[in-house]
Amino acid sequence: MKKTTTAPQSIREATIVYHEESGQGKRWKLAGKISDDFILQFPEQLSVILQLFHNRGLTTQREIDEFFDAEYSVDVHDPYLFQDMEKAVARIWDAIEKKQKILVYGDYDADGICSSVILYTTLKKLGAEVDVYIPDRFNEGYGLQEKALTEIIADTRIGLVITVDCGVTDVKEVAYLNEHGRDVIIVDHHLVPPIPPAAYAIIDPKCEREPYPFKTLCAAGVTFKVACALVQSEKAKQLEIPEGWEKWLLDMVAIASVADMVPLVGENRTFVKYGLIVIRKTQRIGLRTLLCLRPSRAFEHLTFPLPADAVTAETIAFMIAPRINATSRMDHATVSFELLITEDEDKAQRFAERVEELNNGRRKTIDQILKEAEAMIAEEIQASGKQPRIIVLGKEEWAVGVVGLAAGRLTDKYGVPSFVYGRANGNLKGSCRGIEGFNVVEVMRACNEKGGGDLLLEFGGHAAAGGFAINAENIAQFSALLREEGERVLPAKIPTPSLLVEAEVAPHEVTWELCDLLARFEPYGEGNRKPTLLLRNATVASARLVGEKESHLKMMLKAASDDGAVKFFNCIGFGLSERMQVCDVGACVDVVFELEANEWNGTKELQLKLKDIRKSL
Repeated sequence: MKKTTTAPQSIREATIVYHEESGQGKRWKLAGKISDDFILQFPEQLSVILQLFHNRGLTTQREIDEFFDAEYSVDVHDPYLFQDMEKAVARIWDAIEKKQKILVYGDYDADGICSSVILYTTLKKLGAEVDVYIPDRFNEGYGLQEKALTEIIADTRIGLVITVDCGVTDVKEVAYLNEHGRDVIIVDHHLVPPIPPAAYAIIDPKCEREPYPFKTLCAAGVTFKVACALVQSEKAKQLEIPEGWEKWLLDMVAIASVADMVPLVGENRTFVKYGLIVIRKTQRIGLRTLLCLRPSRAFEHLTFPLPADAVTAETIAFMIAPRINATSRMDHATVSFELLITEDEDKAQRFAERVEELNNGRRKTIDQILKEAEAMIAEEIQASGKQPRIIVLGKEEWAVGVVGLAAGRLTDKYGVPSFVYGRANGNLKGSCRGIEGFNVVEVMRACNEKGGGDLLLEFGGHAAAGGFAINAENIAQFSALLREEGERVLPAKIPTPSLLVEAEVAPHEVTWELCDLLARFEPYGEGNRKPTLLLRNATVASARLVGEKESHLKMMLKAASDDGAVKFFNCIGFGLSERMQVCDVGACVDVVFELEANEWNGTKELQLKLKDIRKSL
């Protein structure tokens, strides 16, 4: 089945006027400076903060207040605005009252897992008999699958199937279930085809003529709306469910929203803001156990509820979501699902340890794939005498669950499109990542057509990322067509990757006050990136490589303020060891960075988290 999505957008990226400067590793795209009139409109605000407002399209006090002070009661829409919601709720209650088993059919990524947890938990609360089916990433794949359909039809107790994070493209599969007497409710957020499945109800903000006002919810967000509608229904009120009970589900919405990289604006921003509060005081034994496991030692000395700065959207992005996703990449998604629903301490410990084990395996597997891939690329460069314009490579033994992560890393490193594959279920399966001006889905479609229309078994995705499946005997032809199409699409000189710079700061502006104000912009994510700032003409006071492989750059910068006072800045550049060549002591450099508070051994200090560095112009 194809999963069709649209690429995420930042709040106002299309309306910002940029000018470019050459960085050491990337093109620096500097947002155009705000006007004097805008500064006069808000005389009490720092100019840096005003620049960030402007970049996010926040031009009035009301817009600024709404952005900073998201209120659940104000910013969350009525779930019954979905055109099929009343119909869906009525059918679910009908199944509960008739004691029909309800099957929740999820997806194997973090969004699908969290969606399954939300609906399973809600249905159990309402007294439903409910099972959950999450397909195997390797042996089944995305969407409604033949193996599952056979099992559903064989279980005569199942009267209703509810898909979450999938189903909206499964026209034939839904028809098959209908033919065998099973109603289907689709809860999804992917693009709906021109002729949608003949489901009993479809809850998807991207449905044609769908009146629901917010269109970029993740699947867990849509599933949460179903949960809210169920809890608000008259029949639920008879169960005396505690008021606000459904808000405890927002931890799953927050995790899924960050993991699925939906824009953190509007309703999504509100969900993540309140979801982080729920995570900090989580009642989920499994999630609490996972947070306290090594190597997450930051939580070992803390007690729940956690302080506000202990769990942020970055905690989800870099700690929680990768672990939830690792289970389907390395084993099966049910490991994460069971972790998140268990109420047993011993099971929580076992599942959390298994999740950690699988995540460690994921890291090692990616490292090994990258090591082999970079060796293959080096051989290609040596043989051809030039850098690759497109990367197409794979090995049968490469784990297909992580080839997408490997493709992303290769594109980041080499700045070119990457197609990486392995073998699964008898065929080759791969993932791809594109660059600006290179739409991977359109390129794969062109290659498939040139190959006779059936070269690829399946393909899909969006402009920046996609996936494909192909018979092994056709991979050589596909590789050749990709390179041919790449030559046609890519410019003669592939531009180096760009780095957005939101605002320029003077040394005296880099303060704790600024750091505290930036914290108010959280949660950060798609559509509300963590601000990247530019400091010019700083002097290198010291610089050294750190880390097990000396891949990180640690340095001290000094810069003179307007009043002549010299300020010193601690800096860390993860993965920036190559920039050491411009960091001789005494050298004058410009740096792009994120400002953060760094705590170590009880000491808290300002730190510049470097994104790029160059010799001053």
